[in-house]
This record gives sequence, structure tokens and C-alpha cells, in this order.
Amino acid sequence: MILPRSISFSLVLLSLFSGLLQAQSLAVLKEAEEKLSQLFDSISESADDEERIRKGEHFSEMLEQTLKLDGSFTYPLSLLPTLSKLTPPDQRFRILTWNIPLHSGTNRFYGCIQFQPQKGDPGTIIRLVDRGDAVRVPEDSVLCPGRWFGALYYELIPQQTEDGVRLYTLLGWRGGFLQMTIRVIDIMTVTTDGQVRFGKPVFCHYGETRPTRILFRHASGVTMTLRYDEQWVVTDKQWNARRKEFTTRREKTPMIVCDRLLPADPQLEGQYEYYLPAGDVLDGFIFKKGCWNFMEQIDVRNPVKK
Repeated sequence: MILPRSISFSLVLLSLFSGLLQAQSLAVLKEAEEKLSQLFDSISESADDEERIRKGEHFSEMLEQTLKLDGSFTYPLSLLPTLSKLTPPDQRFRILTWNIPLHSGTNRFYGCIQFQPQKGDPGTIIRLVDRGDAVRVPEDSVLCPGRWFGALYYELIPQQTEDGVRLYTLLGWRGGFLQMTIRVIDIMTVTTDGQVRFGKPVFCHYGETRPTRILFRHASGVTMTLRYDEQWVVTDKQWNARRKEFTTRREKTPMIVCDRLLPADPQLEGQYEYYLPAGDVLDGFIFKKGCWNFMEQIDVRNPVKK
């Protein structure tokens, strides 16, 4: 179909105008990003912790203002590589987390959640305020953004419970402390009215109760495995009397894999600053029937090829 000349000309003008607006938005975002990058770099040059904290708060405020700009949801913020930026496949939001090391040997953790703008809605920005040190029992607590167990998240795993509730499982690092580092598996949910909550009792067969999040406390200076990956795991093991050996059946399944942590000495049990990865023992969590099911001593070796 051939459009009338006047309509075709109007469409060309509209396209040019739209492209101009997009270019202007990108220019504004680029300028804001450069200012953020300069401010973030200056934090490490601060002489004392008070100045670092003050600049950290200023950076959070500037970032929130930047995320309110048109086109910011898909803007990569490439000049800020130390910020973790995670977006689930449903593109509902993206969560940004970062940390600021202090001269005292500790860390301050910061974060925010940017919800995708809808038509007629500029989108919501929710600041995450770290209160991890004030939460008495993190494993049994459901927390709000203003009372967040701060961590630097490096992986986001989308899941869904049997009753249709969407879960966003987050793997994070809460380290940089003098004696102890914490790895965390946390659960983020969003209610129908947009309320964000952290922590949900969906961890089965892990201890006597169902914790709302999993914390792995271990000595600083050592590396612990905590990742989401597809692994071959043993699903069945039976004794073969004729061969006088166990025959196993394996299947490939996505799971959270983690090191087994043990005290450096049995007498140091409960003193987590002396806990180390066992090295030869891995445990895991497999998501089934709306729950992260804990499995001890996962055999993650690849099956022998026939």
C-alpha cells in the first residue's frame, strides 16, 4: 500500500524527532554517568572514613537521580564496572549493589532497585539501606529495603513457587572485614502492590527449621565456592551383588553448589572466623516443588563416557 505523500512526510518527521530525543537522552545519561564515575573514583582518595561515608551517600543520591532519567533502565552504566547490575529475564527490575571499603578495615554496602518504567509511569527507585549488623538473627528474619542485609550480589536466579509466587534468589558476598567473610543466599519477592521483601522460608532439609536466608560465615582471606550451575548429580545408587559395587544413575540439573565449611580445629566450633572450606566436599541446593532442597555431599563429577 502506498501512503499519501503528506502522511509519509509526517512519518519521516516523527522518526527524526524521535531519534533526536533519543540522542539527547543518551547525551544526558552519558554526562550523568561521567560525573558518577568521577565521584566514585574520588571516594578511594578520601583521607578518612567520615569523608568516604559522606561521599558514598552523595553517590547514592546522584545515582537515584540518574536512574530517573529517560532511557536509564537499559543504560549499561559501563563507566561504573564495580557496581553489580542484575536484571531477571522478565525485565521487571534491575538491582544494583556496591560496596565502599573503609580505612577501619570494614565495608559499607549500598544498593537500589530500579523498576522498569511503564507507559505513563517513570518507574520506581527503591534505596537499600544496610542494617546487616543490627539484624539479630538474619536467618529467621524477613526484611524490608530500609532494613536490608547488605551484600554485593553477583547472581540472580528466577524461580516460582507452586502457588505462583515469583522468587528471585540472590547470591551475594558480604566481605572485606578483618576476621570474617559471609556468603549469602537471599530471597527477594515483590508483592502485588510493589512492596519488596528480602527473606522467605523456602529452604528445606537445612537444619531443624526453615531459614529465610542462608549465611555461610568463614575466615577472611579464603575463597568459598557459591555458584549456580548445571551439574551431573547422583539421583540413585544401588548395590550390584554380581559386580560387587554400587551402580549409580546421574542426571544433569541446575543447582546452587557450595563448599562445606569446617572449623580449622574441632575445638573452634562456632567461632566462624576460623572456618575454612573443606576442599573435597561440596553441598548443594536443588529447587523442587517451590523449595530449595538441601543435599549433602554432592558428587559433581562428570559421568564416565562409555
